[in-house]
Amino acid sequence: MKIKHRVVIAALAMGTSFSVLADAQPPVKSQQLYLPRLGDIMVVTQLRHFKLWYAGQVRNWELANYELAQMRASFEDAKRLSPNIPVADTTTITQSADEIGTAIAEKDGAKFRKAFDRLTSACNSCHQAAGFGFIAIKEPRLSPIETSPFSDESFSPK
Repeated sequence: MKIKHRVVIAALAMGTSFSVLADAQPPVKSQQLYLPRLGDIMVVTQLRHFKLWYAGQVRNWELANYELAQMRASFEDAKRLSPNIPVADTTTITQSADEIGTAIAEKDGAKFRKAFDRLTSACNSCHQAAGFGFIAIKEPRLSPIETSPFSDESFSPK
């Protein structure tokens, strides 16, 4: 009985050591790192554009600030991951984002709307320069009283 018990314990120990050894192996060279396509980055940016606008409409400045930061990160990812895309000078996008950031910090809805319009225009200028002028971004038409298309998320400020 003791011998069978020792054999089972030895077999279990060997089995667990094989899984540890398997985890210690370097990844296979054929595995490639996933890099999002420019279109994928832009679709996410478009969603953030809507959420930024909506957050400004309902005066959820904390959410607006978060979405602006995420949009900035998406713009940086797009430049870094798609360096051969001929784009317009991104200064106008950066300046518009800075203006939105100031409006958010000041909790100024009027300033926010003007800066948001400039950001939207800057996005469209970039699309034109990159040969994607057929993708035109505009201010959403949803009023803050209506329900957001994100029915699973609350946009009300705390």
